[in-house]
Amino acid sequence: MDQASKEEKLEALERTIQEIEALQAIYGDDDDDDTSSKITICSQSEYNKAQHIIDTENKDNEHIPTLEIEIKLQHEHDQNTLFQSLRFVLPPGYPAYTTAIPSLSSSSSGTLKLTKAAQQYTTCSLTTKSKELIGVEALLELVQYAQDILPDVISQFCKIDAPPKEEEDDDNNSEEKQIGRRWIWVHHITNTQRIKDICSEARSHHLSGYIKSGYPGIVLIEGSTKSCNSFVTWIKGNKSRPGGGFGRNWGHHVRGEIDLNDNDEGGGGARCFKEEEKCFEEVVDLDVIGVIMYVVRLI
Repeated sequence: MDQASKEEKLEALERTIQEIEALQAIYGDDDDDDTSSKITICSQSEYNKAQHIIDTENKDNEHIPTLEIEIKLQHEHDQNTLFQSLRFVLPPGYPAYTTAIPSLSSSSSGTLKLTKAAQQYTTCSLTTKSKELIGVEALLELVQYAQDILPDVISQFCKIDAPPKEEEDDDNNSEEKQIGRRWIWVHHITNTQRIKDICSEARSHHLSGYIKSGYPGIVLIEGSTKSCNSFVTWIKGNKSRPGGGFGRNWGHHVRGEIDLNDNDEGGGGARCFKEEEKCFEEVVDLDVIGVIMYVVRLI
């Protein structure tokens, strides 16, 4: 190695140390608890050796150490916190005639997950950017570049998990797995539009069953417990408001109610209305309804 090469490397090393010191002033180090972003010297012994070479102007030292730093950044994205660790290997000759070698790792709190593909994409993008910046102190610009491309990286590669379900969702799940049957009795159902509305609402909830019009009026439904309860809530609704329903008096006429687990005897394994034959029909014969209700154990 000739004298000129040594001088170039020493000059580059001095620029590297000055750049690291500037980054420490910007981001703080591991001793600073008040900053969300921190810089760490990955190999303190190599860094101390580099400082000693510069401080003593030891131009005869042929070994210029490779330095390595890590900058930890914190980002907020849609109520999620994303932690990025940008690591830079700074070989001898950086920044004058070699480039910083970047890599990225990350972790997160909340529902945002930065995938391995996202990390690899970011690392490749930073490597390309680093090559464009050869000859200049590039670390601060590379950090800013990583922050600039983060929204695109998240939109292309990252998975945002569904938020944790509330405890009541467990009840909803159990209702989905239960088979429910309801028998609703009223004095009469004679209005043609009302009959159509009841049939339409039952079918929209994927319920099977029958409606018997005339005197008395009877509605028999079978389906998931959740769907049955939703139908009953609807039919008890205020008929003068959006959402339909026929008034709170209907609430006094739910005369039969059964809930069974889907695999219980009499539950999904023995549904009275077969899954492939889901239907909701109108009948006029009260005797037919009586037989059906006896079979489904509502009377």
